[in-house]
Amino acid sequence: MPLLLSPITPSDTLSWTRIRSKAYLGPTHELIHRGPISEDSILKSAEDRKREIGRQNTWHWKIVDTDLAPSDGDPDDNGGKTIAIAVWSAHNVDLNLDQPLEEQKKVGKGGVVEGSNEPASAPAEGAELLSSFKKDEEPPFLPPEVRIDVLNALFAPIRAAQKEIMGEKPYFILNTLATLQEHARRGAASMLLKWGLDMADELGLETYLDTTPVARRLYERSGFVLVKDIYFDRTPWGGEGTDWYGAMVRKPKASE
Repeated sequence: MPLLLSPITPSDTLSWTRIRSKAYLGPTHELIHRGPISEDSILKSAEDRKREIGRQNTWHWKIVDTDLAPSDGDPDDNGGKTIAIAVWSAHNVDLNLDQPLEEQKKVGKGGVVEGSNEPASAPAEGAELLSSFKKDEEPPFLPPEVRIDVLNALFAPIRAAQKEIMGEKPYFILNTLATLQEHARRGAASMLLKWGLDMADELGLETYLDTTPVARRLYERSGFVLVKDIYFDRTPWGGEGTDWYGAMVRKPKASE
């Protein structure tokens, strides 16, 4: 069952959206939405995500199982079934990965300019788009099922922690990593994680992410250290229980 790492293209946005909507199912996802996400909302979200492909300092990746037939939403030439996706971005730095690596390494040593400001991993459809578009751009599509007040209550402390911890220094961030549940523990997440960490190491950049309890051990094995606990109480919004998220940072490994 060979797994292949490939860049996401505009023709992948439907499978990308479907994977994310399935991967984040749970009590908080249900609380953020007034009901199940309609097929119309899925299709409109997928169409809107095409605007994200090719954004400066942002990279979209997928893992394809080449032994399986493409699923609904996969492009016809996918070469298999997409089972996992990830989005990486760089903050407070301007990267052009087409340039020689030696030139890119300079950004980790003070070459700071404006970069991407996409949020960290989002357990709700539309959350990434909502805060990644610029003021002079057309606002993103936000599914009518989304409860904006709950979404903001969830992400306000998550974004505040990111800003507090990382500030204005240049860094890499894992914005999203999602794997279809039936394909978990096959190494897809590790492959997506490795791409960004290898790049961060080569560039001498710290890496930031926020995690749930499920993924914490994977990140700790890769060198991430927990620096802040973040809690979301579902009770005021009509739910039960409290979510825990961990803000984690990884120092770059020294180049050999």
